[in-house]
Amino acid sequence: MSDNMQAKTVFFRAFGCKQNQYETDFLREVFAANGFEVVDAEPADIVVINTCAVTQRGAAKCRQAIRRAARHGARVVVTGCYGQIAPGEVAQIPGVILVTGVHGRDQIVSLVKDALSPGGTERDCPLVQVKPHAEGQPFEETPVQRPVLTRAFLKVQEGCDDFCTYCVVPYARGPSRSRPVSAILEEAGGLVERGYKEIVLTGTHLGLYGKGEEQGEFPALSEVIRRLCNVPGLQRLRISSLEPHDVTEDLIECLKLPQVCHHLHLPVQSGSDRILKMMGRRYDVSLFLETVRAAREVAPDVGITTDIIAGFPGETEEDFSKTLAVAREAEFSRIHAFKFSARPMTRAYHFPGKVSEKEKERRVSELIGLGKELSVEFHRKHIGRIVEVLVEDERAGNGLLTGLTGNYVRCFLPGPDVYRGQIVLGKAVRESSNGVYLEDTRLR
Repeated sequence: MSDNMQAKTVFFRAFGCKQNQYETDFLREVFAANGFEVVDAEPADIVVINTCAVTQRGAAKCRQAIRRAARHGARVVVTGCYGQIAPGEVAQIPGVILVTGVHGRDQIVSLVKDALSPGGTERDCPLVQVKPHAEGQPFEETPVQRPVLTRAFLKVQEGCDDFCTYCVVPYARGPSRSRPVSAILEEAGGLVERGYKEIVLTGTHLGLYGKGEEQGEFPALSEVIRRLCNVPGLQRLRISSLEPHDVTEDLIECLKLPQVCHHLHLPVQSGSDRILKMMGRRYDVSLFLETVRAAREVAPDVGITTDIIAGFPGETEEDFSKTLAVAREAEFSRIHAFKFSARPMTRAYHFPGKVSEKEKERRVSELIGLGKELSVEFHRKHIGRIVEVLVEDERAGNGLLTGLTGNYVRCFLPGPDVYRGQIVLGKAVRESSNGVYLEDTRLR
């Protein structure tokens, strides 16, 4: 065996969405099953970076991570969205031996071995194996057999067909494809058997689940949720991000199921109908607010979190003021605010009316400030109540245990290590923008 093939330790970094985290867990297991030693920190012989390309900043962070790993002597494998849309750009970064995209993840180990073999591509240029998207492409199974922790992501859908004018995701992830419900239920059952208390349904565009597929193995998303709630032993089911126009009455009714967490992440992006139309979003402010009201009628304690883009081309101060007003009316429990990032391949990349970086930063800062104010108001509603917290494995920086309620409130609580991975009851006594503090805690 050559010196190149002596590379045995491998470290993984995931950028971006929950879907990337899920897929990185799969890659860890594939490498471990093929004789590699998975390590928790650099340096390592091989560093696998699962990339994000949603924003310029995200892509820049990926490039920094690649260069840092290479400086430490690692051979770098790049996969994910950035590799999918800009393989030539990625391949030029020193230290990269392999570039793949979002397809064929189960083949990465064999490609790494090819790149490291005698006469392989490492000596000349990276091996680039990026498969193009194709209509009718099946859902790619990447099941994960994780060690017992507290919360597991369960991917049920991939790809997006919406093509919002600012978004590179449809180009990176390809058209929507869904996972058969039988495979979803099988993995969920295995997760519960291994001790997971909460499962988080995730996908590129979760609301597209089953669209364009035949019924049977691809029922409506609301039906998938109901079947998952029948999995014996499942205590919590959390629905990840949903596009507002995908939230049907049936989905809102699912909030009545005892296992379904009272939390919805609904990206509003803007409170101006004019900007929403320019963005190519498929709803208006009225529909968005009606969806929020309908959810609160079913679950008054529901936490509504959101994403907002500041500084979209052509966004005026009046447009931005409307966004602030909608945020207040919706009473979001948390706001994720982003500066508009012009991405090549998207229509908005060429839109006139660019907003200056300074102005985008000011608007993001104002959104962050409002978000903290709204978070405090939401958290204050819990004071004096007994709440249920799924305690996580790591303590917070202040030494307290930490975890999340069903409606996505971060809690900080005293208690023994035996609480980790368990659902704990506690009385909320103090709020902050970060969450609430509990006392009088006990196992449920």
